Amino acid sequence: MTNKTAQPLGTQRYGWVIVGVLLLIQTVSSGLGFYNMSVYINRLSAELAVPVSDISFAVSLFFVVGGVAGLYIAALLTRFKVRTIMIAGTLLAGLALGLVGMATEVWHVYGLFALFGMGNAGISLVVATTLITQWFPGAERSMALAVTSTGLSLGGVVLTPLSAYLLNTIGVAETMPMLGLVLVLFVVPLCFLVRQPPGSEISSSAQTMDTNAALLASAVNSRFFALMALAYVLTMAAQVGGIAHLYNRVEQITDYQTAAYAVQALSICSIGGRFLGGWLVSRIPIRWFALGNLCLQALGLTCIAFAPSGSFAVLAAGLFGLSVGNLLMTQPLWLAEIYPSQIYARVFARANAISVVGVAIGPYSMGLIFDAFGGSTYTQAYLAGVTLSVTALAIVITASRPSRMRTYRDLTPD
Repeated sequence: MTNKTAQPLGTQRYGWVIVGVLLLIQTVSSGLGFYNMSVYINRLSAELAVPVSDISFAVSLFFVVGGVAGLYIAALLTRFKVRTIMIAGTLLAGLALGLVGMATEVWHVYGLFALFGMGNAGISLVVATTLITQWFPGAERSMALAVTSTGLSLGGVVLTPLSAYLLNTIGVAETMPMLGLVLVLFVVPLCFLVRQPPGSEISSSAQTMDTNAALLASAVNSRFFALMALAYVLTMAAQVGGIAHLYNRVEQITDYQTAAYAVQALSICSIGGRFLGGWLVSRIPIRWFALGNLCLQALGLTCIAFAPSGSFAVLAAGLFGLSVGNLLMTQPLWLAEIYPSQIYARVFARANAISVVGVAIGPYSMGLIFDAFGGSTYTQAYLAGVTLSVTALAIVITASRPSRMRTYRDLTPD
């Protein structure tokens, strides 16, 4: 049951300004965070002379801490201006990222990546999807979210190759402070353009708070929420694990430049796939959209696992990329379609925090599998991702079966 509150025309126009601003912010936050993780794993493990699995655990900390922090961010959105939260998150993330260049022990990296994840939560998915849901209550929501989340992929296109070049040529100690400074100087000015739409403020009356608490309890205890949360744990484990080790996987069979091209191909195809998905998801049932993209993810990971050459690996990364952006977009769209806007931020924050379990275990588990086979092949690690994707597919089929599907309207009376 969604809230289709009408908005003045001028307000709707400013909503597209919000989309553009969030696109740029997501470009930087994801480029220096999500997509750069494969580069950080490669360079930090070499710099500190530690196994890949050790640095993979630092990446897992980044995602876990970020997911937990997102729960608090969702609550803070009802108490503070969104730009205040975003600026504070940017400053913390930029500081932590910059200090990674001074790390001399692996536990330093763990602490700094945890702080990086905490700060990044203030400018990433929970804030962005909540704002889009508030500014676009109607049919334009899927395209607005598609455009906004394009920034998640643009970061891989623009920043990952540059980061890989700098880290490989001038080193970790010099590059990481530069990346932290880029994050702060680019994102903070943009935060001043961000605001929530008129009428989106949530009442602090006891009655309203009790009502929303009851709605939230019903939502997170529903069968659909539980099964979809489980499916996304597996989906994100496969997806983020595959992305985090893609650079290493391709460099293993070619060189670092081709590896950077593979990450770039994944990002470019994610962008194209997301725009197509934003158009398609408004025309077909979201159930079929989700199932199709899970099949595509499993196919892409299979091709990466058996890639015999660098050129084939780049093409396989592009195939995998077609599913990446759409699967990230599907969860917030589906939750917004089912649950009312006044509790959306907290419902999505919980779903996101649960899926972060998969985000965290994906890179670490694939690193463990890689090390277990002597660091000679990634085939088994990527096939584990395929298995997770197929299992998630089966769960989504069960959760969204038309004969058993229960929307939020079935759970609570109007």
